[in-house]
Amino acid sequence: MKIGVTYGVSQIPVVKTIDQTIEVLRELYKVGFRALVLPPDLFSNITDSTELYKDHYGDLLRLKNIAKKFGIELSLRQTDFGDMPDNSLRIFSTIASVMDCRIFVISPTFYPRMPQSQALRLVVYKINEIVNELRVNATIGIETSGRAGELGSIEDVIEICKRTKNTEPAINWAHLHARGVGCLKSQDDFKSIIEKVRQGVGQQWLRDAYFFFSGIKYGPSGEIAHTSFVNSDLRLEHMIRAALSYGMGGTIIFEEPEREKQVVEMLDQIGDMVR
Repeated sequence: MKIGVTYGVSQIPVVKTIDQTIEVLRELYKVGFRALVLPPDLFSNITDSTELYKDHYGDLLRLKNIAKKFGIELSLRQTDFGDMPDNSLRIFSTIASVMDCRIFVISPTFYPRMPQSQALRLVVYKINEIVNELRVNATIGIETSGRAGELGSIEDVIEICKRTKNTEPAINWAHLHARGVGCLKSQDDFKSIIEKVRQGVGQQWLRDAYFFFSGIKYGPSGEIAHTSFVNSDLRLEHMIRAALSYGMGGTIIFEEPEREKQVVEMLDQIGDMVR
């Protein structure tokens, strides 16, 4: 599987300009990582499609071409849409399409004040509306959420993907662990999630899955905060062994405060365990 990180590296924790992003791509290439998730703030000055093509199209193509040169997969992530997601969905779907992003990851928590069943129907409607309207080629990843009271369980994500076009699950293992109050304790726990998704969306998902992994602190209601691997009870080796047992391919994105250095050290340890 491709290994990547969110938003930046140790020297630049969150990229804020195109030039910074290019510098981060070079650093990831040196380390051997092959994926980068771009933060929404990088594109906060793009407010409509006309402006995108008039003023920003060249920069997007430059970023796309440099990532392609380094063999690094780009993705885009937006988890905070508020109650009016339409314009952000349009803009970011178009950006992801122009840049040939592997996936545009969203949280399905658009409508937090609605009952979950009604919110799920509206999320499905809104995604299909945007996809049909724009006719872009970007895949939308539906990310599992971290709090028990919000839309985004593994069942919710599967249901949304089954009822929408151009979508796939984006499994955030830390979020699932937190909303289940520490439910992922063993390799079999991870395998049960993988099997549930395989049955829900199809065998082809195993060939190119998209995962987020991090440490997590949680309470009775779920996620409190992301944390370092060493301060969490979520074990990376269980997830890797579960994925290997299914022969899975795809991308693992690490959200780690100490960035690529800690991830490399942990992967070296895991490599010794699973050889």
